[in-house]
Amino acid sequence: MLREESGQSTVELALAMPLVLCVLVGAVQFALVHHAQHVAATAAAEGARLAAGERHTLVEGAVRAHELLEAGLGRQAAGFRVSATRRAGSVAFTAGGSYPLFIPWVREIGIPVEATAEVRREGFRSGP
Repeated sequence: MLREESGQSTVELALAMPLVLCVLVGAVQFALVHHAQHVAATAAAEGARLAAGERHTLVEGAVRAHELLEAGLGRQAAGFRVSATRRAGSVAFTAGGSYPLFIPWVREIGIPVEATAEVRREGFRSGP
């Protein structure tokens, strides 16, 4: 009776392993995209915060946002863009792009990541 079941665990492993690997790859990809979303949100907020300062410009804020994207995403930051707009009393920054999948045979496909931050501009009055 034992001889009839000698390859059963091997067959079960062969059937279950692709499913386990797909779940594992999906979890890692989800974590990487979540990280990219967090980096984009931080870059947009930091760029807007810097540009909202009294002595800084939109260009300085955009440069800072690009620096943070490169520090957090590495080579993938090349596919991201930063746009800035100055409104009446605030500064708004948007950082976004396409984050590529790390699966070798579908690297052309990217997941869109975008974040926007708006910060009120500083303005100090002289006098009492």
